[in-house]
Amino acid sequence: MKKINEAIARIEYSIGTVMLISIIILVFASALLRVVDLPIVWSVDASQLLFVWISMIGADLALKKRSHMGVDLLVRKFPLSLQKIIALVTYILCIAFVVFIAYWGVRLCIMNYLRKYQTLKISYSFATAAIPTIAIFMLSTLVEQTQNLLRGWKDPSVVQ
Repeated sequence: MKKINEAIARIEYSIGTVMLISIIILVFASALLRVVDLPIVWSVDASQLLFVWISMIGADLALKKRSHMGVDLLVRKFPLSLQKIIALVTYILCIAFVVFIAYWGVRLCIMNYLRKYQTLKISYSFATAAIPTIAIFMLSTLVEQTQNLLRGWKDPSVVQ
């Protein structure tokens, strides 16, 4: 599972980089062309679509690197066994939340199927599909991290 998640992370990083560069070029070109009265009318919709995907990809990459903000000032003062229990409960809650957003993300895609981007003439579901798609990758990450915690349960150096 670790190799699969690492491969997914590399792909996500590459796709996210391309999307971010695309947004920068698109917004810059749009601003320049607007000055000479040749606006790119679809640039805002395209940028928003790419931004939704970048945000979700970034959330998964941060989860993979354990870079999400956390407050463990109090937890670090607890005994190691309690820290591990808290970590396990946290993983279980995160898994439940990711399953919840994946389910409702699919429902959102279905509800937005007929809604179209005004200038792109594509379904708004292309944007909302980022939620369940990346939620599946996040679920894979959380399962791997939970497995690692359980495998190292008796090892005093493994907390998260």
